[in-house]
This record gives sequence, structure tokens and C-alpha cells, in this order.
Amino acid sequence: MVTKESMKRGKKKGILCSPLKLRPADIEKGGFSRADLVFHGVDHSGISYEVRVFLNNPDASEKTPRSKEHGYAGRFVIFGHGGCYGSEGHCDLPTQSKGQFDLRRPHPLTPQTKLLPVTEPLRRILEQDSKGLDSVTLVPISQNPLREDRRLTDKLFKFTGMELRTYR
Repeated sequence: MVTKESMKRGKKKGILCSPLKLRPADIEKGGFSRADLVFHGVDHSGISYEVRVFLNNPDASEKTPRSKEHGYAGRFVIFGHGGCYGSEGHCDLPTQSKGQFDLRRPHPLTPQTKLLPVTEPLRRILEQDSKGLDSVTLVPISQNPLREDRRLTDKLFKFTGMELRTYR
């Protein structure tokens, strides 16, 4: 798993780039039926935001066209809570784990796990490039109500790690 701390800054502040490698030889003859980028511990306590994902394009930015020629693999959107307006401690996550028989739902601000299917973009890279997958670039953009106020952001997208999973 690649941690956020191990990722490098991309072309601009806020863009994250990870040297995630997968070579055609790494995939068995059976290949894979599905591939996902899995993001762990995704925070959704702030405002809503979008994360655009590019493969093998470390120079991607918010202005990069979302096309396969530019390595666009997809996007996911986090519907944020917009901050905490309750009394003190209202939005603090519980420090104790739930008991084995506790059927209550988790705290509403419990970090999420997000899956982004990247099957076709990954197959295309593995077929067209003998080096295979070299990098994953994450471009987070705030989702302010007014389109002209949407900006590249380095403060909203908080997560603990990212991994590439392939399934047979």
C-alpha cells in the first residue's frame, strides 16, 4: 500500500503523484478480470470534492483533458459534511472500538474506503506500453456550488493509503 505521506507533489501544490508500478510480466497469463484503485481512510468531514485520477501522467493537473490519451482513469466524488456545527466533541470520532454485539452504525464521520475501477485504462497501458504502469496522479478539486469557484485543493483530500487490486 502506498501511503499519502510517501507520495510526491505533482505539477502544482495539491496534486499527488505516486510511483505505483505494474509490469505486463507481473500479470499472470490469465490476466485479470477487474482492477481497482482502493483509497483507505478517506476523510469526508469538510466540503465536497472530486479527485481525478490519471495513470502514467505525472504532469496531470486540473486543466488536463479527461481523455484516455492523457491517461485519465476516472474520478470519484466525496460528498462532504461541510464541517462540524454541533457542540464541542460532537464530531469527534470514538476512541474505543465497538463491542462484538454492538449493532449500532459507525459514527457518521468514520473515514471511508473508496474504490475506483480502473480495469480498462490499466489494460490499455499494459498492452500499449512495455514499461507498464509507472505512476498514479491524483488531482483533487473542490466542489464549491459556483463552478467558477472550484479550485485545485491540497487541504480537502485526506486519506491514509492507496493500493492497486487486481482480481481474476
